[in-house]
Amino acid sequence: MKATFTFPAVIAIVSIIFFSGCTKYEQNGSLLHFRSPEKRILGTWNSVRVQEVGVESDTNMTELLGSNNLQLSLEFRDDQTITIINEGEELNYEGEWLFNDDNSILQMNISNSKQVGPFYSDSAGIDQTTLVHETAEALMQPDTFFFAGAGYIDITDSIMPLAMLLMSEYSQFFYTGGNSFYNFEIGDDVTEVMGDFIDDLLSEGIIESADDTNGIIDGMLSEYGVNLSYSEVSAQIEGLDDPNLSALLLSNFGVSATVFMGQFASGQEDPIVLDWIAANIGIDLTSFFIDELKELSIYWKLLELELDDLQAYQFREFDGETIYDYSYLLRFEKING
Repeated sequence: MKATFTFPAVIAIVSIIFFSGCTKYEQNGSLLHFRSPEKRILGTWNSVRVQEVGVESDTNMTELLGSNNLQLSLEFRDDQTITIINEGEELNYEGEWLFNDDNSILQMNISNSKQVGPFYSDSAGIDQTTLVHETAEALMQPDTFFFAGAGYIDITDSIMPLAMLLMSEYSQFFYTGGNSFYNFEIGDDVTEVMGDFIDDLLSEGIIESADDTNGIIDGMLSEYGVNLSYSEVSAQIEGLDDPNLSALLLSNFGVSATVFMGQFASGQEDPIVLDWIAANIGIDLTSFFIDELKELSIYWKLLELELDDLQAYQFREFDGETIYDYSYLLRFEKING
């Protein structure tokens, strides 16, 4: 017998088909797809929304999804292989994809191999990377450095007190006779050794202040039998940026020093860091890189998988049991396939 349909019946059937097609993700395929999830997933998808909805605890996952201008491209192939590209970070992950039994969870096992470093070793093969990082951190701080001659031998610690002396007003003491005083000869500048004597005179109450120059002269004679004279020295420069500093260090103290002010090293990979270490510590270092393999298992709970619309919640990295603690909400549009 030939089947016949009344007009109201046809309307009812069309309505059923229409509303079935507008429902959420159909794991077994709706009447309008006629394709299973395994077929619908094939092709290339580009991200249109990546929203962090949880606290991401895994650093590898953060590397994959954590850039500021995130652009992800996914290619699912029918041999169940996948390529995921984070275009902003230039990260490329390869691996395989599969669904769980009811097609509600999409799992992607992916890996990425890239060079990391640089690391540094000495001639004996000992890892000196920490030394380089610590040295670079110090040299990257804006500061004043003094180098012997025109090289990188750092003499800052010994030169800085002399530079500060050139910026100071102070009393300069000279040995003029009396009892012998170390190996000084009459007329020698003895200012550099006067600190301890002045402290003793203060502690014994002979002088009330280190600025009491005449009291110091009298105290050195009465306590030690040493005759001294003094003269007041004015500051010769106003600051470390004075262009005459190098010349004054040479003329006053006989020290040849190059002055550098600012950030000596631009970063940890600046070659000047290795030059500084070679000149001051005597270690010649060689830089090297290593290949690092990162392996991830990503789990998505599918919300939509239509012809050109893929939406999912991403789990935290799987640790042996299902974790419904989502870290990202993602949406992709298919561009081909």
